[in-house]
Amino acid sequence: MKKKIAAVAALAVAASAVSALSVSTSAIGADKIDFEDGDFSFAYLNLDDSDNVQSGLEVVDHNGSKQLALKVTHDVKPKIWFDLDSIMPRESAVNIASITMDVQAAPMDAEGVIGWKGGALGAAGGFDREKMSGAELQKNPDWSMGNQFEISAYNPGEESPVATAEIKFLLPKSKYSMDGTNPFLGLQVWKDDPSEENSGPNDYILYMDNIVFKDKDGNPINLGVASAAPAEEAPAEEEVVAEEEAPVEEVVEEAAEEVVLEEPEFEVEEGDEPIAEEAPAEEAPVVEEAPAAAAPAAVPATDNTNTGNASAAAVASVMALAAAAMAISKRK
Repeated sequence: MKKKIAAVAALAVAASAVSALSVSTSAIGADKIDFEDGDFSFAYLNLDDSDNVQSGLEVVDHNGSKQLALKVTHDVKPKIWFDLDSIMPRESAVNIASITMDVQAAPMDAEGVIGWKGGALGAAGGFDREKMSGAELQKNPDWSMGNQFEISAYNPGEESPVATAEIKFLLPKSKYSMDGTNPFLGLQVWKDDPSEENSGPNDYILYMDNIVFKDKDGNPINLGVASAAPAEEAPAEEEVVAEEEAPVEEVVEEAAEEVVLEEPEFEVEEGDEPIAEEAPAEEAPVVEEAPAAAAPAAVPATDNTNTGNASAAAVASVMALAAAAMAISKRK
């Protein structure tokens, strides 16, 4: 039983080890961030400028899927930072050669007009999680930016087409490194400039979806980081199993000993037939029962020792006693 308990405990530890490999950002799929489970705990608003959007990130249903959304008024601009260490191990991040993201804009109401909107993806080796800023920590690597994308529409109530925002790391020094502090991916959209044609002041909703990280060969990089919490709980489960199961074995052993000790003892007197001492059904094959059938009947004592009857009675008694003793010994 102890071996069985050990096996169960080993399986519990193995299961905990498997479950420990879970993504800390549960919205992450096998090779892209799609927000389908509503999690955006790895996304932050950059607050290092007073005209940045200060709050409002949420996951909503839009055009048949769940997407990260942010309402943007004409007097502010959005900067969203995605914490890379919450998305994948740093050992995987250093292999990133390009990142893409689906971006779209929609008016806040049926009469709203988006106008012209442009933006870009950026990346750097760090930001301050406490202050939600990063200017002084944007090193290892330094800040780099991808090509500009456009999310524009010019009719009332019209959404922009979905644009693909992209950043490529062509130089080794622009890639993520093991030395960065909280490396991140950034998305920013330029603030409305009423002086430019077809630009604001317009309010809109920014939608983000399907973030994909690829290596130099164009293959998506698997996402997800390990969480140690489940593994720490595994020993407690093992101890509980051992404590609950161990007494069962002890009870079984004690019960077995009690059964042996409580077996009745028999006294055999002269003239008793050994058949009375026959073994239980399960020990029927015991060979010591055979002499019982051949044992002679007791002979009354006589003064004539020359006839040999006294010796025969003595021998019969000894044989009966021996047979009974052997039967008892076998049963014990």
